[in-house]
Amino acid sequence: MLILIQYICTVLDTKKFFSKKYQMAKQDSRSLKIHSYHRDNKQVPELRLIGVWMEQLGFNIGERVQITTRERLLIIEPLQVSEPEQDYKAALQEVKQTLKKLSK
Repeated sequence: MLILIQYICTVLDTKKFFSKKYQMAKQDSRSLKIHSYHRDNKQVPELRLIGVWMEQLGFNIGERVQITTRERLLIIEPLQVSEPEQDYKAALQEVKQTLKKLSK
């Protein structure tokens, strides 16, 4: 009986592990196509990174990233926002909201 319960728990854990949502967050590599982009009458490579998986990895909308380059390697990291910059952004947002209220 104990072995059967352990087996059922293992099967349930395995289903959870292989669920699509869990896989998207834990996948270590992706295969993407490099697209063509036209700039100044010239084709240049373009790489599109889109998906919920980015947010799950800590890449949030509106935040900046740092891209470090090596030969045939890109390392993309979220930029850590300094405390004064966060204070500035909060103050700026407050001013914008005040101006919006005043313009009504």
